Amino acid sequence: MFFVYYVGMQSPSSFSPATSRPMTLNSSVESQTYFLFALAMALTVLGTFLGMTFAMPILSSGFGFVLIIAELAIIFTSRLWMDKSPLNALLFGLFPVLSGLTFAPYLMYVLAGYANGGAILMNAFAATAFMAGAAGVFAKTTTWNLTILGKALFFALLGLILMGVLQIFIPGLRGGALEVLLSGAGVVIFALFTAYDVQRVGSMARLGANPFMLALSLYLDIFNLFLYILRFMIAISGNRR
Repeated sequence: MFFVYYVGMQSPSSFSPATSRPMTLNSSVESQTYFLFALAMALTVLGTFLGMTFAMPILSSGFGFVLIIAELAIIFTSRLWMDKSPLNALLFGLFPVLSGLTFAPYLMYVLAGYANGGAILMNAFAATAFMAGAAGVFAKTTTWNLTILGKALFFALLGLILMGVLQIFIPGLRGGALEVLLSGAGVVIFALFTAYDVQRVGSMARLGANPFMLALSLYLDIFNLFLYILRFMIAISGNRR
């Protein structure tokens, strides 16, 4: 569900450093980017905790739909507010909280609906940390220019979204081997996106790119990587109650 608004951050025009406006910063853009990314992860945990605490009111009132609309609005207007302080800090901080709130019902579903739900979640967290770390190390050490992957990854993402939409309307496409295939493809795509964006952080930081934009792209990479790893593990080893 979260990968849909990711397209707003990864349009083909975003693959060129020329689209980012220079900023005057007291410290390096790269260090600010990773600080903002870590902050976003912490705020996601907070949002998830709040979502689990108030899950019933959110679900019964339909407020969850409002939260999703708010997330989409923040993403698709991001280029309008990224350079406007303090609005950029406010909306950047709000987005991961909303992500945690909307993720919480799915987390509760996994825990309640699968006998091994807790183990699957822990394994998904561990696998995400390992794959994100490996992608980051690869991006930092490789001599390859990963920007050549940008447009290919974007169109692969569009295909993934299309199949996700078809799954909503065609029940026969849900579950089974196709779910394993699609979730596995999502893992590969977002692992590559992570490597791509880690390398992009280094190169665009030297050009004075916006750290909020870079951090939000990296956050979406790893958050979606976790979601697809979770889906993949449920597809191959989920034990329904």
